[in-house]
Amino acid sequence: MTYIVEIVSIIAGIAYMLTGILRYGIWKGISIGGGFMPLLCGGLVTLFSVLMLISKIKKGEKAEKFDKKALIPVGAMIAILLCNYLVSLLGACIVVAFLWLKFIEKYSVRKSLLVSVIMFAAVYGIFRLWLNVPFPEGLLGELL
Repeated sequence: MTYIVEIVSIIAGIAYMLTGILRYGIWKGISIGGGFMPLLCGGLVTLFSVLMLISKIKKGEKAEKFDKKALIPVGAMIAILLCNYLVSLLGACIVVAFLWLKFIEKYSVRKSLLVSVIMFAAVYGIFRLWLNVPFPEGLLGELL
């Protein structure tokens, strides 16, 4: 179990590379295709994971004790995905950011709210107003 993260990362990197090549293609005419970034990122993940695996094997590192706090970011991402259907993607990210700042980082309600409002304004202003990127709307957005 010492090398599980590296092995899973190598498998994921190879899967992204194959998806990029076989499903999306690397070149479309004279420009890059949709599979170029998955190929590049998957290749880098695979390369660095192999290097980490080799380094750990050479050093003979043992597995560290698992800390349950390491699952908090995973829980936050699951919360964003679940809240996405209720209050939209942007709303879910802001709510989870506020809860993270308040309960994980132990900021005051005032500071957590201030950072969340500024984050909302920045993300909405940049992506929705300036770049005109549509955000997925949840049930709340459809009802209004």
